[in-house]
Amino acid sequence: MPSEPQDELVVTHAAEISSRVAWSALVLYAVPLAPAYLLYMMLTVVFMNFATDVLLIAPGFVGTIFFVSKIWDAVSDPLVGTLSDATTSRWGRRKSWMLASVVPLLVTTAMLWTPPSDLSEVQLLLWVGVSVLGFYTAFTLLVVPQMALGVELSPSPNERARVFAGRQVAQTLGMLGTFLVATPMILDNVNAQENATNLSLLLSCLLAVTIVVSVMGLPPERDVAERKPPSSPLSAVRDVVRNPHARLLLVVYFIEVFGIGATSAMTPYLLIYVTKASDYIGLVFLFYTIPAFLSIPLWVWLGKRYERHKLWRFAMGLQAIGYGLIVFQEEGRIGLMIGCSVLNGFATACGQTLGYAIKGDVIDYDEYQTGERKEGTYLAAWNLAAKLGTGLMIAFSGWALELSGFVANQPQTERTLWTIKGMTGGAPFVCLLVGMVLFSRFSLGGEEAARIRSALASRRAAKADLAGE
Repeated sequence: MPSEPQDELVVTHAAEISSRVAWSALVLYAVPLAPAYLLYMMLTVVFMNFATDVLLIAPGFVGTIFFVSKIWDAVSDPLVGTLSDATTSRWGRRKSWMLASVVPLLVTTAMLWTPPSDLSEVQLLLWVGVSVLGFYTAFTLLVVPQMALGVELSPSPNERARVFAGRQVAQTLGMLGTFLVATPMILDNVNAQENATNLSLLLSCLLAVTIVVSVMGLPPERDVAERKPPSSPLSAVRDVVRNPHARLLLVVYFIEVFGIGATSAMTPYLLIYVTKASDYIGLVFLFYTIPAFLSIPLWVWLGKRYERHKLWRFAMGLQAIGYGLIVFQEEGRIGLMIGCSVLNGFATACGQTLGYAIKGDVIDYDEYQTGERKEGTYLAAWNLAAKLGTGLMIAFSGWALELSGFVANQPQTERTLWTIKGMTGGAPFVCLLVGMVLFSRFSLGGEEAARIRSALASRRAAKADLAGE
């Protein structure tokens, strides 16, 4: 019947218009991410150098801690995602988990940056290991359900792009805080320990307040009653693996994040020991973050006019160039480093905004195939890929530094200098090129995603009609 597709499109169009996300909801949704990612980026960017140069822990051990934490994430991320999909609570299945993260985040942040001064060497290693594992677990309790809530705020891909653009703005502000405040207060600073303690205490309290405000202020979670949750955590994970679009996206995303995973942690080493411009650490990160922030509206605008996955692949190519140039870094070449940072920051914003709209399409495809709604499971899988890629590369970088003969606070050998440049520039260049090639096989384009959304809207409308009879 030729009229049926037209009716489906009318239903979908009406649903998407009615599902526009208010600006107040965008702000309330995104606001906890600023302090959350400031703390997260402090761990990613600052902690390795803090541990080796202030706490005097061997870089190989720090790398091992990050490696073990990613093994644990392989369990905790999917578990939290699937449990949040099936949670029933007066606060909602996502908001209740966000609230549950508050106390663990407060405790583990305090542990991470304020180890007691009278610990023995073994006790210090255990303390650091527990605090890193604990913080990542608490972070999962917040971020996985919060990401799933973002997809649920609207069925429209353009609105999802707006939601996650706002989320990326908040993340970028957190990153700016890391680079402008935390980095100069902790890295290469005689008061590093005291500054880390005071800053982490302030930020963890701010995070707790913003989580509560977000949960209380956001509108009730929508469509919970009409969307069937997964039958079991195991079946939900199995469906993710069976979804061809999700499988490819996970592989590509892991390769991309694995390549660039150690760049934030290694950049201080690059600027201190290779470029010998430690005073410019905050400036280099600033020149990365500002283009990432300013380019968000451009990527959202482009995503309405061009295929999102093709734009993402193009941005990966830009990043490959930006990181590849870092291998030519030498003493005094701060201009080259700033240029690379600008290019990489601009390109990174694409995946952090349009990428979530693509993930929403993949989740819709799964609902179309299985009849179940699994935002938490899918976003836990992508969050795991990001954390696993980052943690593994930081671990490898720590081991590589150890094997290259790195000695804290001393001039480094040529072998160590090339190791630093390889981890910061060479590895991202290779991985991003591989990811670009693989991503060319992604086939869930905008037209097919629109057809799936139309079918889902008609299916829900029919279910609502039956329930009303």
